[in-house]
Amino acid sequence: MSRRLPALEARSHGRHVRAAEPFVFHCNHYNHWLQSTLLLSETLPMRSMIVDAAEEVAFHALQAGAEELGLVGNREAIAEMAAAIFSEHGFGAVDLSGLTDRGGSARFSASHYGQCLVFPAGGKFAQPQSLFDRGFVAAAGAVMHGLPAGSFSSEHRACFSVGDDHGEVALERDATPRTIATSCGEGRSSDASAQPPGPYADTSVDEGAILSALAGLSFSGNEEGLVPRFGVMLTHHFANFYDRISYEMVRRMTERGLREPAELLLLDAGRRCGFHTFGGIMSSAEWDAVVAPQLKSKLDWVHGMVAVVNALGWGVWRVAEVDERRIVVRIWDDYESRGHLGTYGQADGPVCYLAQGGAESIMNLVFEG
Repeated sequence: MSRRLPALEARSHGRHVRAAEPFVFHCNHYNHWLQSTLLLSETLPMRSMIVDAAEEVAFHALQAGAEELGLVGNREAIAEMAAAIFSEHGFGAVDLSGLTDRGGSARFSASHYGQCLVFPAGGKFAQPQSLFDRGFVAAAGAVMHGLPAGSFSSEHRACFSVGDDHGEVALERDATPRTIATSCGEGRSSDASAQPPGPYADTSVDEGAILSALAGLSFSGNEEGLVPRFGVMLTHHFANFYDRISYEMVRRMTERGLREPAELLLLDAGRRCGFHTFGGIMSSAEWDAVVAPQLKSKLDWVHGMVAVVNALGWGVWRVAEVDERRIVVRIWDDYESRGHLGTYGQADGPVCYLAQGGAESIMNLVFEG
């Protein structure tokens, strides 16, 4: 299928950038558990924060994409580009032709957040889950019509996650645009000149060969705009979306004296992500074909999984120490740190919740099963 898209660029340390926004791979299990964690308490409130975070990153990307492709002022072409990005990155399939400068509606024939969160949840939801879709549509409407971010309010008219046979998001033009934060784009590295060492030599795993093989696979959305891979449903998601919603939850819970519980909840979401995503990868045909022939010990399984992680846009992981009881992973230029530095500045403690949970899950999968 043909989609007109801004270029997907490879940056240093395995980072993926399209239309001035960094992207990372995550699956429906992480998307479910992270969103469920954020929505545990309506007192924060995070539902509107998720919508606004989606609008923040999508608005920045769609503006940059329109400029890159020479589409500024061409409403129909921008709508097609936005729908193409939505599908290419595994979010689903959306028709934006019903949007006007006063509002209108967008219809979804498929939605990752609407459909793919149902399985890890064990059933349908009481409330619509496609909050990301709402923010994306609001951003698309604004960029299509040359309006600032925050110009539209959005609401669900239908959502797969509650049992509807389609998705629909309605927009209404606000008299005064509400404030939407500005994306930090590629964020900021703590040390842009730092170069990670090559893979450690105490393994039979050839990381370069694994990365080359994975680069030859397609991770684009299919005709439905979804990415079924490794036994899960992937998204090639906005890194800054994850960072914004995660760190805003920590900030809001810290104001209530609940920083430690907030961090433990995000760590648990990272564990669940790793268990399901990495577990799916380790039991996949791709793993059997590319990685398994190189494995001679359980420790090689750890190195093999870390090699795959280095294809996900999460930064560069290196196994510094590992045995059956302990692992030390050193990470360069991870998306969590870059996003925090770019948006909030230097943190007063560790903020790589996904990375920590992911490293734990590798050990559990390899040595506990």
